[in-house]
Amino acid sequence: MVPTRDAELGMIRFHYNELPEEATTQAVEIATNALKSFRNGHLDYFQDVAKVVKENLEEKYSGSWHVVCGTSFGSHVTHESRNILFCSLGATNLLIFKHG
Repeated sequence: MVPTRDAELGMIRFHYNELPEEATTQAVEIATNALKSFRNGHLDYFQDVAKVVKENLEEKYSGSWHVVCGTSFGSHVTHESRNILFCSLGATNLLIFKHG
């Protein structure tokens, strides 16, 4: 089941999601762990969080994954059908999609 709250980061809100449930759960778990590492000082920038999420998704699922992570950004992307997730973990937004 896809989590909706994390004790440390707060509420997990899904703004747009076309990923299968298993992939959504994996992406949220990977992103949650990466954001906790960021908050604990093990990662320096949101760019590092995005890189961790991207690399983990590419190990688990085929294709080229792209991740945008931050507190304020806009986007317009082309993605493969049923392979996009836009969510917030606490105050941090993540856009995760597969293309290529």
